[in-house]
Amino acid sequence: MGRRKAGPISPLKSASKAAPPSMEQLMFRALEEPAETDFLSGQNDEDALAEMNERFSAGTLVEIRRSNIRAIGIVLYTILSEGVWKVHSLTSRGEVWAHLEQDVQFQIPNFVSRELAEDCGMQDGATTEAELNARVAIMKRVRDFEKRFEYDLHTVQEKARAIDFYNKVCHPDSTTWVDITVPEVAKKLIEGRRDFTPVELFAVQSYLMDHGYHYVVDSRRFLQTQRFWVRPRSEIETIKTVHQMCLSNDPAVDAFAEKTRELVFASRKRAVESWHEPPSRHPLSSVQFTEKDKAILRLLVMSLRARRLLQADPFISPVAHILKKVGVYDAESYGEHLVVVLLMEMGVLAPWQEIITREELQVDQLERDTLTFSPSGQTPLIPQAVGEEDFYSRDIVDPIRHDFGDLAVYVIDDWGAEELDDGVSVERDSSNPDHIWLHVHIADPTVLLPPTHRLARDAFRLAESRYLLDRTVPMLPRNSFHEFSLGHAPGQPDKVLTFSAKIDAAGDIVDYKVRPAVIRNVRTVKYAQVDALLGVEPLRAEYPFHRERKTVERPLELSSFDPSAVENFRLLQQTTNRLVESRTRKNAITITFPTLNLELKPRPLPSDLLGDHRLEPSAFRGFPELVYGVANSVEVGGRLLVSECMKAAGRVASLFFRDRGIPALRRSVGPLHSELVGGVEALLAERQPDSVVDYYAPLRHQVRAPSGRYLTTPGPHSLLGIPQGEGYMKVTSPLRRFGDILAHWQIKHALLAEAGEKASPILFSEDWLARFGSELELRELEVKRLIRWQIEYWAHLYLLRWLNDPAAGQREHDPLRNLTAHVLGLPAVNYATKDYICKVYLPDLGLRGRIVGIPSGSQIQTGDTLDVKVKEVKLGTRPLLDLVLR
Repeated sequence: MGRRKAGPISPLKSASKAAPPSMEQLMFRALEEPAETDFLSGQNDEDALAEMNERFSAGTLVEIRRSNIRAIGIVLYTILSEGVWKVHSLTSRGEVWAHLEQDVQFQIPNFVSRELAEDCGMQDGATTEAELNARVAIMKRVRDFEKRFEYDLHTVQEKARAIDFYNKVCHPDSTTWVDITVPEVAKKLIEGRRDFTPVELFAVQSYLMDHGYHYVVDSRRFLQTQRFWVRPRSEIETIKTVHQMCLSNDPAVDAFAEKTRELVFASRKRAVESWHEPPSRHPLSSVQFTEKDKAILRLLVMSLRARRLLQADPFISPVAHILKKVGVYDAESYGEHLVVVLLMEMGVLAPWQEIITREELQVDQLERDTLTFSPSGQTPLIPQAVGEEDFYSRDIVDPIRHDFGDLAVYVIDDWGAEELDDGVSVERDSSNPDHIWLHVHIADPTVLLPPTHRLARDAFRLAESRYLLDRTVPMLPRNSFHEFSLGHAPGQPDKVLTFSAKIDAAGDIVDYKVRPAVIRNVRTVKYAQVDALLGVEPLRAEYPFHRERKTVERPLELSSFDPSAVENFRLLQQTTNRLVESRTRKNAITITFPTLNLELKPRPLPSDLLGDHRLEPSAFRGFPELVYGVANSVEVGGRLLVSECMKAAGRVASLFFRDRGIPALRRSVGPLHSELVGGVEALLAERQPDSVVDYYAPLRHQVRAPSGRYLTTPGPHSLLGIPQGEGYMKVTSPLRRFGDILAHWQIKHALLAEAGEKASPILFSEDWLARFGSELELRELEVKRLIRWQIEYWAHLYLLRWLNDPAAGQREHDPLRNLTAHVLGLPAVNYATKDYICKVYLPDLGLRGRIVGIPSGSQIQTGDTLDVKVKEVKLGTRPLLDLVLR
């Protein structure tokens, strides 16, 4: 770079030699939360659904935030690195911060031009005079924005203080949470206008973020929802009370610690004595808690609620103080994992009580009704006399139901399945024997349930049934809707919605039909029976801690299948093979990996075996029977057959709406990405003929799948091999997924319109569906995470018990001594401990973990296989398994 004439000194004059990161940037890095690994998080969904990502274009102004560390910057570029999209933003201090997309909590697109942002280059420091000039220009714009922001923030703070804002928006009930959005707060604090500048909205948002005592950010896609939860007055009083007790060295804290130690030592003795007993709970009257003791307990329980690391945590200081006072744990850090163990050893929580899904540990939130049924016009789905407590008095599509007569319908599921909502039939096309009609019959709860019913709103709030390890939470009440489970009344007809696809010899769908129907010949079959009929060896779970355990074999009773049934299953197998081969030619890919397969007895876990919601201690003994299994996620035999039939039904549903010009919610996944040139092509080349590839292959080729999204148009689904213009929908599980119910209402409305009803075939406008899809997406994501986190919690709890077993030293077999880890990403600096950590997958356990304490200079690469051993198991809302190299 040539010499410049005398003039103002540029703040970036020496930027070509990138300065060491500031203390603020180092603190920001130390707070990084692990990003999801898509292929290993979408275990129960073909979408590989993970954290919803947002692409930020170059030139966008963003606020980057972790806890109370934040910066304002301009996005320069985003790159795929170690399977995660990393955004690089230039801050007003001239630093380039690399951060995750989920760190962005505010944005103004096109704040500066894309060209100016790209002129800044891709290095931490400017390398040319042009890059230097571009960075100086951006910094000036950002600093001007910050000045205006500081002014507006001061105005918002003064107004909030003057009107006692918290008391105006908190719920009258001192124990209830209520939600509020940034625009709603702006209307209250910036009076006289309904429209606000971006900087004013940012000032309001920052005020709420900075007052985490009072306002808690919603953890579900805050950038889109802009929602906060107003903390109840009772919780604020508890936090303040315990904070003051800790700061003033109140003797009550020492008294609480003494009582706690007594409880912990007695609990540990009982645990050893009753290690192999069944679970039981007994009253404990030897310890009485004072009001201050109960305040401390309430604070400890409150600290366990899952939350994103976006605001300063009001629990860190008092929790650490209390744990140190108790003094029974020797730990490097005093976090929620020790709070869980403490509450269990105190008898406040049962030793088997997970903290992720249990209602007694959730906040009492008052959520507004976000589902407003909004048809675009008149619809026969809503008779005038139907109220919110009224079911349909008649089957509104009875005149157009198709009767399948004696056609055999096979309902295939597991032993003990709770909801039988689909069945399949097959027959050759009468005009072309090479073509096969595949009929997928779906249970029809909308025979009874109108969109206006209260239960429909309740079902939307749940989004879907929750099949948890210890219990099931059904989306629809069993007492009203069990009759819609197919085959529930042998010999009686079932009303269904049928999706029929005509499949040609190449496996393509060449014709389709969607009809309300009646089926009269339902035959319930188990997966194991189908596997035996087809001669397929089922994949069995491995039990790493139970070498003697064998899979329970049930009598298959194949003699009950007559020759026509055997022929039907052969034809079904031929048809589904065609469909799989066709999708594979269109670049479908199925990632298979070992997954957790736990079994718990008793199930459901009785509520009287859990901790007292009044936080009174109990004496717990024993533990439930917990079996730790690991199963391969690949589908074969009967499971593959059913899965492929359901995919075909989803494709038919999309075609039904496409060909009628009706907007509907499709599931879409965009193209795969790779950090390596030719990585995607190399991955596809490794697939087996059925599209299956081991999860290790995407790691080697550094391929990542984008998150699944809802679209109102027939977008592509790259993982399923479904092209743009065809689309794929979820319509096959209306007893357990609300989105499927919504699609069924749309289909019935359109068919009634075609049959002569005076109504437009479009039930919902495209705009309404898009808004509804965004909200449904949030709710479904939350359910999937809760289910996954709960099963991982139980797995970690099992490992913790295995390590603490009094007879551990006498074992001849211990799988934890010989663990193998597959490296998911390059080691990264742990800025909190100054060493390196590395994310790994443990196939023998079906779990993710992290190797800690890796020395600098270690040559560990993505995809490597390493020998490791367990260092520590940490329970909590996000359990952790810390490993070390061996």
